[in-house]
Amino acid sequence: MSGTTDGLRAWLLQRISAVYLAGFVIYLLLHFYSHPQPDYPAWRAWVAQPLVAIAFAGFILALLVHGWVGLRDVVLDYVRHLGLRMLILTLIAFLLIGCGFWAVRVLILVSL
Repeated sequence: MSGTTDGLRAWLLQRISAVYLAGFVIYLLLHFYSHPQPDYPAWRAWVAQPLVAIAFAGFILALLVHGWVGLRDVVLDYVRHLGLRMLILTLIAFLLIGCGFWAVRVLILVSL
């Protein structure tokens, strides 16, 4: 039974994160179409707004979750050697965690 719930959880995470990513990209496109940012300080002031920063943080989290679930499933499906599978999954996890910390750092620096 646990294998079934794990598959359902991964499927739900993938779909929920995809919906958030698509919705946020549409929001960004509409925002930049209706409110073009003339320069970097204007863009930075917009991103520094608390709700926008939280939405960007949610985008980053959804992107990392979406990437992890997708890459994990590909590795589990196609890499048969257990040691190599664990190595690749560990490298992917470290890469995604590093990208997450970097993106949060950028958000924090923009907000200062």
